[in-house]
Amino acid sequence: MKKKGLISILLAMFLIAFTGSAYAWSPSIEGKPDQFVNGGPKGYYIWHDDHGFHIWTSTLGREHVFSGVIHTDGRLYNIKGHHLEDGDTFKVSSDPRENAWFKFSEGDGDRGHFSFGGREVGLEHDKIHFKFNTAGGSDGLNFRIKDASYVDFDLFIDGRPVPRREIHIGDNGWHPDHHNFKLYK
Repeated sequence: MKKKGLISILLAMFLIAFTGSAYAWSPSIEGKPDQFVNGGPKGYYIWHDDHGFHIWTSTLGREHVFSGVIHTDGRLYNIKGHHLEDGDTFKVSSDPRENAWFKFSEGDGDRGHFSFGGREVGLEHDKIHFKFNTAGGSDGLNFRIKDASYVDFDLFIDGRPVPRREIHIGDNGWHPDHHNFKLYK
């Protein structure tokens, strides 16, 4: 009887450990890339930490247009810009009444889309379209995802697919195989 109880306890501990790791994002995406410097080398810098996901862009001085789509099978929320100026735009896929960083007023007209301060916001639940003009600094987005198994990125610089060496992911700044890639839990 003691042996059966011990086996049950070990099995339960194994299942708890396995289940806990299944809900965490891959350790390879944790931490800001060491290569990131505000106004540093041109590229995308992507990571995850206790505050959620971050996708920041940087350039040494010459202006470049960074654009793309971020998509997930979960729900995006708490989307906030990082050093965005007029002309930088993003359309956020989120329910405006649940965990949104912006307020909706009754006179906003089309409930599926609105603009303010050079930024455009659309209302779905799983996608962000963005376009940043970055010159000698950094721009970006910070956001959270819930109930997701992946997040997909499709990234461009100056209207062309970004070279993989200009995408830095996680603390070690590894490069994906292509400009369109998925990060998994």
